[in-house]
Amino acid sequence: MAENKLTQLISNDTRIPCILPHDNTYTIQVGDNRFLLSGASLSYDSPSYLTDFFLENKGTKTLTLDRSPKVFEKICTHLQGYSIEIEDDYEFIYLLLDASYFRLRKLKERLLMEPFHITVGGKKFKIPKEILTQKGNYPNYFSIIYHSLLIDPFVSNDLFIRPPPLNPYESHRSSLLFGELLYGLYGNEIEIRSEAHRRDLLKECRYYQFFALEQRLIKCKIYQNPFTRREEIVINYKSVKGSGLLNETNGLVGGPDNGFAFIKYSRPFVDGNIFRDLIIQIDSADVDLMVNVSLRFTSLLILGETATTLKNLLAKVTDDYIYENEGGVQKLNVLIRMSDSVGKLNGLDMESGWLDTLIKVNGEGTDDKASIPGEDNKIVVIKLLKSQWKISVQGRKKIWMDGLKFEGFLDTTHFNQSRGML
Repeated sequence: MAENKLTQLISNDTRIPCILPHDNTYTIQVGDNRFLLSGASLSYDSPSYLTDFFLENKGTKTLTLDRSPKVFEKICTHLQGYSIEIEDDYEFIYLLLDASYFRLRKLKERLLMEPFHITVGGKKFKIPKEILTQKGNYPNYFSIIYHSLLIDPFVSNDLFIRPPPLNPYESHRSSLLFGELLYGLYGNEIEIRSEAHRRDLLKECRYYQFFALEQRLIKCKIYQNPFTRREEIVINYKSVKGSGLLNETNGLVGGPDNGFAFIKYSRPFVDGNIFRDLIIQIDSADVDLMVNVSLRFTSLLILGETATTLKNLLAKVTDDYIYENEGGVQKLNVLIRMSDSVGKLNGLDMESGWLDTLIKVNGEGTDDKASIPGEDNKIVVIKLLKSQWKISVQGRKKIWMDGLKFEGFLDTTHFNQSRGML
């Protein structure tokens, strides 16, 4: 077996093409440095600018080059069959340019396997390619720049007498935050120190286009509902990706709850084929709970950017909503159910049955401050600052948003009471 391996090694060595006589010695003068290379070394990565010169100038064994001796020293190491170590992003660029200039195909292929050499905020990083080519995190900010560097300038313009000047691109973002993202890209859990820290990390993820890592860092809660015996995921509505939504009732007739089913969600790049019941949290002052006291009917009125964002989310799973633009103000109306909801209203805890009590009290006309008159109906408006909702659908034709928990106010006076002093 050892003999077979030795034979294979000898066979591989003899496969160096005989472009130049292997035993001949050639001199290459680069700046004030002189390099002596055998014909075998020059032929190792051929045909090239170097072999073409000596073939076209038979009898001449000296070539003078106006290039960097430091860079050419690494090229000689490559031609002699050794692995070369790239120190930083500048050396990578210089070698890449000279590999194109000298038409050294093997060297360029070797450089394509080299880790990413990146400078962020003045700090240098050397990152294995597999780390920055993970599904969901690729293509990204660095890979796009990297691939632009690999474009051979001599393909489109063969009049260059030397490679054009090219500098590696440096990101002036935070090296500290990037180091934490890199720690996460290696598969580790990033310690979130505060919500401000989380926001900074998510901002950097979006800047660098690390979308899979972004999904891992988005705040959410996953738990088992003991009554439905299904897993639920609670997540801010702004963080929900339409590609992760699932309407199981599309094209189905009948089914649980008279054909209704909860919308399910799977975080892209993170959850795979695991779908959980979705609970969205809306943190916005643009959400009004409209209680029609006369008809004992509730709906949700959402305004502005919150309306647009939520409408784009609902449009992935249903057509049953009213969205309009009145005088430049976006309005979204959705049917809701609040029968099992709990929360705080005017700072007071609201338990089961709170809505029936509210309707009864306002129906008797004892609290006009909390209502606004309609033509025939009396409507109470509750300003919801925080609320959580499940979404039930029947195909794309019907939708209910089921209120679970909320924090709201009926008037400015009670809101002012909730204010804290500096």
